[in-house]
Amino acid sequence: MANALFEHKNWKFDGISEGGIRTSIAFPALDLMFDFGSVNPDKIHIGQILLTHAHLDHSAGIPYYVSQRSLRKLPKPKIYVPKSLEDNLNQVLKLYSLMEDFPYECEVIGVDHHETIPLKPGFFFKAIPSFHRIPSQGYTIFETKRKLKLEYANLDQASIRSMKDKGEDPTEEIKNPIVSFSGDTKIEFLLEHEEVRKSQILFMECTYYCEKRGVERAREWGHTHLDEIAAHASSFENEALVLIHPSKRYSYRELQEWIAKKLPASLLERTHLFIPKK
Repeated sequence: MANALFEHKNWKFDGISEGGIRTSIAFPALDLMFDFGSVNPDKIHIGQILLTHAHLDHSAGIPYYVSQRSLRKLPKPKIYVPKSLEDNLNQVLKLYSLMEDFPYECEVIGVDHHETIPLKPGFFFKAIPSFHRIPSQGYTIFETKRKLKLEYANLDQASIRSMKDKGEDPTEEIKNPIVSFSGDTKIEFLLEHEEVRKSQILFMECTYYCEKRGVERAREWGHTHLDEIAAHASSFENEALVLIHPSKRYSYRELQEWIAKKLPASLLERTHLFIPKK
């Protein structure tokens, strides 16, 4: 199956997300992938993984990824995981290394909820608690910029330089959430986190779309239903809502039909399906 592609304001993403099958979405501009649930030989060069949880459709490709990077003598990748997974994933990778009789080179880094980690100058990510059946978290990526403080907005360049020469800083750091990625979660991932609601781009899990698998079933399994997204449409302040992780029981045409039928126009015009068009 071909990868899905999505682009917004020059931020480009590609990958695949099928409920219960595989999820892995690359963000090449920041050299990272959200989850690695499938074997993606063309993504081995990407140096960081932000893992949301341990279900195999999100994590099964990690040993292959580490093995291939070690074989190609690429720099140690960084694999960021929920803190409670750190020891177990290290054990899994040690066993694979033993079975392959080949040394694995990587860093598995446990991240606590709400902890922030730098990515590269001007960018960092924050681990956001999610609501699944097992330990899990999503991620929000922030871009940071320095901006002139409001009280100095009318100063000319000479005055600003004079302040800086005196050791005074007329600027302040602005942190803008540019991308949030939910992993598998209930709708509370959106409702309880402002940075998720305000991200320019939100990759949001939506597994079930119809009445045959209703809201109660979705919540029982730690997932989100399209009916919940429709019910909370006003909470989505994002410029782009990208729906991921649909159940394989739906065709692309059926997904489009359910979205068009259930979402209000104000949200529908910002909503995208992250699956290849057919």
